Amino acid sequence: MQLKNNLYKIISNEEDSSMVNYTIELNPSCVIYQAHFPKEPITPGVCIVQIGKELIEELLTEKMSVSCKLEIVKVKNVKFLSVISPRDTLHIMYQMKKVELSDDNKMVEAQWVVLSDEKVMAKTSLVMKVV
Repeated sequence: MQLKNNLYKIISNEEDSSMVNYTIELNPSCVIYQAHFPKEPITPGVCIVQIGKELIEELLTEKMSVSCKLEIVKVKNVKFLSVISPRDTLHIMYQMKKVELSDDNKMVEAQWVVLSDEKVMAKTSLVMKVV
């Protein structure tokens, strides 16, 4: 399931010389929150990672001017530091700190931090292949 425009929507993206920041808005009425959990909605960790992967796909599609789909092949590091609930944290920022495409354009190494205001909510480092 594509989470973009279901669980979240992109509000803005800003790029500077060293990173790209995506601000997203969570959708509290998404079916995922009805299951996880009905009265205390929490964004599942797997969804936090999937959102980041989709944002990297978005970024690479923009840069390469061709649709880019990725598959996670290695999780180097994932840390969930705070609960992300759409009731408490409707807007979050994915700060893409590292996005490196291999010389043959077949692999991507990426690192990002998920922030609410300035509070770090999660950190992720993955290796993905272009499919």
